[in-house]
Amino acid sequence: MNTRTTKVPAAVFLSILALNSCGEATFDGGSTARPSSDAYNGQKVDQLTWFWQCDSAPAVAPTTLNNKVVISGGGEHRFKSASFDKTPLQFSGKVCPPVTYPRDIIFVIDTSGSMRDNDPKVSNSCGRLKSVEAIINDVTSRRGDSRYGIITFSDQVVAKSNAMFGDRANLFADISRNGSIINTLCAAQGDTSYGPPLEAAEQILSGSRSGAMKEIYFISDGEPYDNGGPAVSQRLQSPGVMISKKYYPVSIATVMLGNANDSVLRNEIASKTADGQVLHVGSVQASNLAAALSKLAENDIVDGKMKYRAKGSTTWQEIPLIPNLRDYSFSLPSITIDKSHAPSGLEVEFEYRDRHNNIYATQGQILWTDLTEQKDLSD
Repeated sequence: MNTRTTKVPAAVFLSILALNSCGEATFDGGSTARPSSDAYNGQKVDQLTWFWQCDSAPAVAPTTLNNKVVISGGGEHRFKSASFDKTPLQFSGKVCPPVTYPRDIIFVIDTSGSMRDNDPKVSNSCGRLKSVEAIINDVTSRRGDSRYGIITFSDQVVAKSNAMFGDRANLFADISRNGSIINTLCAAQGDTSYGPPLEAAEQILSGSRSGAMKEIYFISDGEPYDNGGPAVSQRLQSPGVMISKKYYPVSIATVMLGNANDSVLRNEIASKTADGQVLHVGSVQASNLAAALSKLAENDIVDGKMKYRAKGSTTWQEIPLIPNLRDYSFSLPSITIDKSHAPSGLEVEFEYRDRHNNIYATQGQILWTDLTEQKDLSD
């Protein structure tokens, strides 16, 4: 699987994530590297299905049956060109529901003095604690593969997770340091500064796992007294945090509790969705905080396409994904493939985008083994 990097305008930030397991197969005289295609014995291919799988929530893949051959995933798939004569090629598969994709989530929570009025302790809890619990419970109920960290702040970082945790019990035990999680997340003391907690989030995410979406949920109730936050937010979103020599852009969703001026949070801290909406909610009361944060955390597939061209060509043909997507599974209109249309083989790129501007992408090729053999003889 090749994971590629896309350069985008400053206002749009993309995370490029691997879509599915790489596939590679050779079909000539019955040899094959794919168990699903062991019924192919070099005969003419009447129909070829190219199936694209989602690793985080896999579907049941079709299998080869007589002259109806199935290949799976990206990579190189090799056939003899004589096996194809205007053969229908069907693209099908499953896209990954965003909730199932690995997610690394940091909650950045304001515990400045004004929170005493905007989010007071009530019945041994507060809106900030309830909102963190709501997000974790929702992801857990959907069997999502997520890990979490927490940072609390006033004019500086007050408490910070030592690592990312996959469950609420260990997360809360770590951040409260054997104290009370209520006193940790429902505290109210000090002024407000956005830069230090965002830098702390950057540090935690830089040590997190590769191959996972990076998300920050930032809750505050006041304007910062300094201007250090926007610069940190900009570099978190683009180029992102570096992990194993790759950059992972970070999506930042923000909530302003109470009626303070939210222009910095909305315009300089929050990310934008794929359709240009800001991931921000303002004028939120503590009783509605959990619902507001859960709404920001919602995600879904909003765009996608399959592109194909004859190998060596500079012109792509495109098939849109969304009109053919049902419950995260798809079956696209057939195209035809033979040596006369693609004398060197076929190149394919498949990608789709979620609401938080993460792009899932993979590529594959169909190559003719007889052309490879001729090239080897000429060498």
